[in-house]
Amino acid sequence: MQNSLYYKRDNFDSTGVIVEPKLISTTDVDAVIKDLDRFLKENKDNLEEGKEINYANSEKTVANSFHRLENYQGYFFNELSKRSKIVDLAEELLKDKAELISIQAFVKPGNMGLAAPYHQDNAYWCIEPDNGLTIWIALDKCDKSNGMIKYVTGSHKIGVVEHTPSLAPGSSQIIEEKNLPDGEVFNPSLNPGDAAIHHTMNIHGSNPNNSGKQRRGILFCYKGKKTQRNMELFDRYQKNLDKVMELRNA
Repeated sequence: MQNSLYYKRDNFDSTGVIVEPKLISTTDVDAVIKDLDRFLKENKDNLEEGKEINYANSEKTVANSFHRLENYQGYFFNELSKRSKIVDLAEELLKDKAELISIQAFVKPGNMGLAAPYHQDNAYWCIEPDNGLTIWIALDKCDKSNGMIKYVTGSHKIGVVEHTPSLAPGSSQIIEEKNLPDGEVFNPSLNPGDAAIHHTMNIHGSNPNNSGKQRRGILFCYKGKKTQRNMELFDRYQKNLDKVMELRNA
């Protein structure tokens, strides 16, 4: 088992992304889906658009993603984020104690799920050193056909790439194509319960879901305990986000 963990860590250090099959059970998957539906039913009238929810359609009747779920207690996904199997894996890859930053869900509905332009998570997180990761757990069969994430392997080693403010829902900052580095693009295929785990500096994005299939995923974002948030950078990002939301809603 220990050799297996070293192998995962070596691959993660090298490429910035690994796949962990069967991280959670099908029973867990069903429980997450059930509680995401309950979460929306119980909170939809109070969710702040652009910060807690993004919609897939202009009528704002179909959700594309949920954010800041860690602020809402009493749901199964809160307990899942603390499960030892998941936290232990995060700590092995971080080589540090793991602290939860956020819980998100991208539910990307069939025929209308939005694209996620290329970006680096630490452009939003602003942690120093950049020792963080996202555990992206599939709740459906996820692959190229329904807009699974694409990762630029090795891109976590090149530092912060210039980001541009974006008015696209769910994408407040993006990396324009001219600024994308060369690198192999990894587009994994996941079964429900499988996880793709990427470094906070890995460049990644996804195509729209033009299939008739759902592409749901629950995300647990962790940072190493020894990291700190650069509050100057984070406050600047939050102010820029507020400006983007004003323009988007104008």
